[in-house]
Amino acid sequence: MKKILKHLKNADKSKFFAIIDNAIDHRLFKPVVISIITSFILFSGFEHLQNFIADYQESTTKQRQSKPIKINISGQGANFDVDENQVIEHRVKSGDTLSKILNDNGVDEQDVFAILGATKKVFDPKAISTGDQVVIKFHVKLGYDGNGVDASKNVARKVTVDSVSISPSAEEQIIVSRKNDGEYDAREVKVKLLRYVSKYYGTLKDGLYNDGVASGISPTSMMNMISLYSYDVDFERDIHDGDKFEMLVESFYSEDGKKIKDGNVLYSSLTLQNRAIEIYMHKIDNRVEYFDIKGNSVRKSLLRTPMNGAARVSSGFGLRRHPILGYSKMHKGIDFAAGSGTPILAAGSGTIVHFGVKGGYGNFVQIKHNADYSTAYGHASRFNKKFRVGAKVKQGDVIAYVGSTGRSTGPHLHFEVIYKGTQINPAKVKATSGLKLTGKELARFEADKAEIDKYRKNIPNQIKR
Repeated sequence: MKKILKHLKNADKSKFFAIIDNAIDHRLFKPVVISIITSFILFSGFEHLQNFIADYQESTTKQRQSKPIKINISGQGANFDVDENQVIEHRVKSGDTLSKILNDNGVDEQDVFAILGATKKVFDPKAISTGDQVVIKFHVKLGYDGNGVDASKNVARKVTVDSVSISPSAEEQIIVSRKNDGEYDAREVKVKLLRYVSKYYGTLKDGLYNDGVASGISPTSMMNMISLYSYDVDFERDIHDGDKFEMLVESFYSEDGKKIKDGNVLYSSLTLQNRAIEIYMHKIDNRVEYFDIKGNSVRKSLLRTPMNGAARVSSGFGLRRHPILGYSKMHKGIDFAAGSGTPILAAGSGTIVHFGVKGGYGNFVQIKHNADYSTAYGHASRFNKKFRVGAKVKQGDVIAYVGSTGRSTGPHLHFEVIYKGTQINPAKVKATSGLKLTGKELARFEADKAEIDKYRKNIPNQIKR
């Protein structure tokens, strides 16, 4: 660098500017050129910086007004070499492909072809999706030989891709590395995650979901908790300010301390005005299930609130004045007001017997659960296209989305429970429990329960204050 500065004092600075302009025509070399300019500024001082900027602006203006200038600094001996590594991190966006990402970041076609070929041996490049991270590590060399005739031909640039890493999930990486012979080799690497258990408890003031998230619990964990209670709790009427909640949640971190993902809800408790509901996690055949303190499954035959998201009861079951027809009419279901597009869940497992428009119901779904019970869902904005009449659904599957089709004054779900062909009050349906643990499985559950209670006793509260 000192050599360059020495010659710049005596030579026309426009020659050096031409070298810089030529070097930065490739995006990967911008950091290199910036380093050169920064060093120049540090050596020359502020006064020289002002002159440098003025001279550069004047030189650039002249170049725009004329043909490219051929620079001859033969005999000046201004030679330099810069050798450095660079890293580009790219978060995959809609429409991105691995080939496009590599091309957009300056990788030449030969290397793109070789990298894709190596990747296909362990991972389908077409499988990358929005949100995945792609990291490209380059080796960049920039050299200038001042003994030539044409400065524009004396800048030597070489970019080598050392590695490309793709992170299709939090627990795996695809690493494509350049070997000594110039070929590329791909391998799948499992990311080691560290498991922690956190405890949260507090008092409700602004709703279960809002208070939990505001206190530091992740939205994912809160939705998992709410789904566990959706069999037994009417979130509009049963929960009040001052009610208590407690949660034990798994979290997984990378070795450098970065939180990667949430795990299971190990324990959850809601203490309402007149009762306490405790839920424990237990695995059966490596499948996560949830049970009350006696070993009864919390999963019931029907969900009390078949919605995924915030909802409130806007109209109950019974005689009412119809908001559109203008006269009193029996309301044979419960209306849940929610934002348009909110997912509607199957209240229970069964078979779809109606999936289309039905009079004042608008877009309508009906599911038959057994010989006696069916549930119905009206006014949907649209259906889940994966289902049709005759399709089997599982409890909790998204079947449609809240809307305002048919005779409706605003977006909401009209939900009915039909018993032997007659609509009954959904709020009064006694949903039956599913699995009940006995024998050795009950003993295993009691052991898991005791372990969870140890966590509850020994882990401090994590709620933000």
